[in-house]
Amino acid sequence: MSNTKLRPGQTLGLYPQQQETWPGNLEVHVKQTVEWVNYQFERRKYRQQYILEKVNGFEKVICLFSDPMMAEHIKQLRKRLLQYGLQDKLVAEAFATIREVSYRTLGKRHYDEQVFGGWVIMNGLLAEMETGQGKTLTATLPACTAALAGIPVHVVTANDYLAKRDEEILRPLYQKMGLSSAPVIDGMEIEPRKVAYQCDIVHSTSQQVTFDYLRDRMEMGDEIGRLEIQFQHLTNQNLHKPSAFLLRGLCFTIIDEADSLLVDEAKTPLVISQIRQSEEQNQTYFDALYLATSLDNKNDYKVSKQYQEVTLTAVGKNKLAELVDTLDDYWQQRKRREIMVSLALKAKLLFIRDTHYLVRDNKLEIIDALTGRAMPDRSWEHGLHQLIEAKEGCDITGERDPLARIGYQTFFKRYLRLSGMSGTVAEVAGELNSVYGLKIVKIPTHQFSKRKMLQEKVFQNSTQKWLAFVQRVKKLHRSGRPILIGTTTVADSKKISVILTKTKLPHQVLNAQQDQQEADIISKAGQLNSITVATNMAGRGTDISLGQGVKEIGGLHVIAMTRNDARRIDRQLYGRCARQGDPGSAEGFMSLQDEKITTFYPPAMLKLISKLCTNNKPLPNWLGKIILTLPQKWTEYKHYKIRSMLIKQDKQQAKTLSFTGRME
Repeated sequence: MSNTKLRPGQTLGLYPQQQETWPGNLEVHVKQTVEWVNYQFERRKYRQQYILEKVNGFEKVICLFSDPMMAEHIKQLRKRLLQYGLQDKLVAEAFATIREVSYRTLGKRHYDEQVFGGWVIMNGLLAEMETGQGKTLTATLPACTAALAGIPVHVVTANDYLAKRDEEILRPLYQKMGLSSAPVIDGMEIEPRKVAYQCDIVHSTSQQVTFDYLRDRMEMGDEIGRLEIQFQHLTNQNLHKPSAFLLRGLCFTIIDEADSLLVDEAKTPLVISQIRQSEEQNQTYFDALYLATSLDNKNDYKVSKQYQEVTLTAVGKNKLAELVDTLDDYWQQRKRREIMVSLALKAKLLFIRDTHYLVRDNKLEIIDALTGRAMPDRSWEHGLHQLIEAKEGCDITGERDPLARIGYQTFFKRYLRLSGMSGTVAEVAGELNSVYGLKIVKIPTHQFSKRKMLQEKVFQNSTQKWLAFVQRVKKLHRSGRPILIGTTTVADSKKISVILTKTKLPHQVLNAQQDQQEADIISKAGQLNSITVATNMAGRGTDISLGQGVKEIGGLHVIAMTRNDARRIDRQLYGRCARQGDPGSAEGFMSLQDEKITTFYPPAMLKLISKLCTNNKPLPNWLGKIILTLPQKWTEYKHYKIRSMLIKQDKQQAKTLSFTGRME
């Protein structure tokens, strides 16, 4: 394992990144087989005892160093890592040093399991660590070691709040190790970004790093490839000075909650675009909404909530042709008008305020379904965004002409070393291996989990569900236990807030509209008697600290009010309780009238199933699990097919661009 393959220099030039290849199926299978055989021969390296024996051997001496001796030791260690690279012995010595420095500066000493997790990440694998096992501290081991070896490190996390928080918490450790660090978050100007990316360790989000990479690709131009950049760097006679680029290449990245980014968000392409404003086009959106309102939902079109589609019938198409007879030439082209009106119907019927988006300061902001956060810079394509703006009476932003585009699947494969960690990767292990070549190593827990998983109750109707929910919350609140109530949309969080207010239960709400108060809300969520209603903003990466006396009465209790699109996201919500050996419990309250269930099952089947609910009691546990799991598995499969299709599109696009000599 040599660092000469991972850092900028004469070998790889100014901007190192993985060469893009799109091998055929046979080549992929041969490569995977060879990698599997090599992995079997090296499996001893990926056992906990292998690295712990080495680290503990160094630590016996290092822990005796005074602070001046430690500073000199780090200086000499850095020289050796720069000279000899990431050899196993040097990595173990670095881990032992970081472990001791962490204890002295942060008061936190890495557990043996965290050392093992860091070793797995250091080797370009994916560490499967249960929620609450300290993944943030684990990442400091490979991040600091690689940075000491001169390798630019990107630590990618779920959102700006976590990126900024983690960098601030870990900065004293980085500084003691002689390393510089900075967060790169939304709202930063170009010059501060350039300065931040020159640091040894950068904490950021996937959106920020990917968009900055696209900006660099645009700066490089269509004709400048990897060899040209290397040549320019060596001769120092290039038109593009090094300062023109934001990043220092794609060398080494550590992705926190890797399955969320590499799988769940992989179906969302990232596009840099320029806005094309047109008053005439704006009128077209209002005309489309008027025409959509003029159509009859019984005869003129069909709505499929399951597939998120609206299809015009033959009757609807004929009626539309009559309606546009007096309109301008734009509407006289049959295919164009049918696509635009179908899109307007979709905007009107399938995209709901406070569920898919929110309106703030007369502007439309998309809500990320996975994180529950508002994404002000994100927009829907093909005029859908503008149609929703017209529907809500917002300022219409104008359509966007794409300048550069890339998908996460393509982008992260370009890192020289891709690694990460997550607590929920078992279900997608095969996909992560086939797409990214990431093998998964399960890390044992430091302490046995004390989480009590109670039943996910499925009631006959919404009324029974809410009655049972309120009774449960009242009972828990009387005991003093803090409660986290998880839901998926802003609208649902508001609805729950209204119900709790009517029952005189004091609570706080965390959703995309309260994103500025996130840190304060989370800090109170684990205190005695607290009730917190939250979207998925309180999911991945959120550490809710328990207040005084909470452990003694059972810890945090989590209540889920609906299932998410993927089982892994549900596990992340339940993982907010019983962290790091603390007690905690979780349960769910659902009904046969929940949208995810009514969208999937036909009404006749739900009517038959509902007869099994007697005396306001929920369905039997075994049946409830089946009812909840089938729609979820269908959604997971549908998203998998979308990701597979995107991979094929990326391959085709790569071939086309390589033929024309263009980049993204």
